[in-house]
Amino acid sequence: MTVDNISAITGYDPFDLETRKYPYDHYAWLRENSPAYYVAEHDFWILSRHEHVAWGVNATDVLSSAEGIAVERVVDLSALGMEGAENLSEVMISKDPPDHRRLRDLVQKEFTPRRIAGWEAKVRDITEACVHDLMEHNKSGNADLTEHLATPLPVTVIAEILGIPTADRKKFKDWSEDIVYLIGGGIDPALQMTALGSAMELATYFDAIVNERRAQPGEDLISVLLGSTKDGDSLAHHEVIAQCMLFLIGGNETTTNLIGNTLHALVQHPDQLRRCVEDPSLIEWAIEETLRWDAPVQGLFRTSRSPFEIDGTEIPNDARVQLLYGSANRDERQYHNAANFDLDRRSRNHFAFGGGPHYCIGAPLARLETRIAMEYLLPRIRNIEIRDEPQMNYNVLVRGFRSLPIAFDA
Repeated sequence: MTVDNISAITGYDPFDLETRKYPYDHYAWLRENSPAYYVAEHDFWILSRHEHVAWGVNATDVLSSAEGIAVERVVDLSALGMEGAENLSEVMISKDPPDHRRLRDLVQKEFTPRRIAGWEAKVRDITEACVHDLMEHNKSGNADLTEHLATPLPVTVIAEILGIPTADRKKFKDWSEDIVYLIGGGIDPALQMTALGSAMELATYFDAIVNERRAQPGEDLISVLLGSTKDGDSLAHHEVIAQCMLFLIGGNETTTNLIGNTLHALVQHPDQLRRCVEDPSLIEWAIEETLRWDAPVQGLFRTSRSPFEIDGTEIPNDARVQLLYGSANRDERQYHNAANFDLDRRSRNHFAFGGGPHYCIGAPLARLETRIAMEYLLPRIRNIEIRDEPQMNYNVLVRGFRSLPIAFDA
C-alpha cells in the first residue's frame, strides 16, 4: 500500500479479514494518527508505538495480566459449573507479580540454555524425519510446509519433552488451534463454547498424565516440574497442569507460525534466501528479522488498574488494552527502513516474544526448532515457489499459515 493509500485509511478494525491479510499498513496508520486507539465496537484500546509497548510490557502495576491476555476477560469457569476449572486458572502468562514471579521461578530453571541445548539432538532427529516427508510429498506435487514440517515438528518435540504419546499429536494440534481461537476473539458464541470444551478436554488429558508421573516419575519435563522446588515451595497439581497446557499450546502454535513465516519471508526475498543457503550462519538472523518483520504473536492484552495517558489520550481504569507487538516491531521511530526485511539488521530488541516479566519462557526452544528446520531444509531445495494461495490464520492475536503449499527442485 502506498503512502497515499495509508492516508486514505480512516479507522482500524482488527477483526476485518482483509485487514488481517496484511495488517502492517493499518499499523502504520495507527502509529501516525492514533497511537492510543479505541476500538469502540469491541471496547478495547490499542497501543501501537514501540516506546509505548516497551513501557506497557513492564508496567505490571498499571497493566495487569490477571484477567487474561485474550481479547475477552477470563471467564469464571466455576460459575459455569465446569468441573476442574481450576486447572485453567493458574497459567503463568495470566498472573501478576508476585504470583507470576513465583510460578516463573519454579519453571524457569527447567528452561535454561543448557537444558534446551540438551534437547537439540532430539529436535534434529525429528526435523530430519519431517523434512524427508516434505521431500517425498514434493515429488507428487503435494508438499505443504505447514502440514509436513511446521506443524509436526514442534508438536512432536514438545510431546517428547513432556513425555506424552506423539501418537496423540493430531489431538494436540486440534486442541491448540481451538484454544488459540478462543483467546483470539472474533468467533461466534457456539465456536467459543467448542473452544472452551477443547480447553477442558486438554486439561483432563493432562490431569491423568500428571497423576501417572506423580506415581511413577520419569525423565520427562512433567516429572521434573513435579519435583521442582524453591525455598521449600513447589507447584500444586493444578499448577503443573496449567503450565503443561501453556507449553503445549504456546510451543506448538508459536513455532509452527515462526517456521512458516520465516520461509515465506525468504521466498519473498530471493536474494536473502540465496545468502542463507550460501552462508547458513545467516539463518539465525533471518529468524530474528522474521520475528520482527512478521511476528507469530501480533499482540496480547492487559487490563488497566488505573487511568493512564498515552500521547495526550487518557485510557480509563478497568479498560482492556492490547499491546500491539506486530506494530511496535515495524515502528519507523525505532528501526531504520522498518518495512524492509533485512538480514543485516542484526537486532533482537523486538517484541515477538513479548517483553518484561512476561517474556516468553519458551523463546529459546522456538528459535532452536526454527533454526534447525531451516538448516535441514534450505540446502536441500532450489527454485522454491509458493504453489497455490496460502491459507492464513486470521486470528487477531497470532499470524501464520494454516496451509503453505510449496514446490521446489530437490
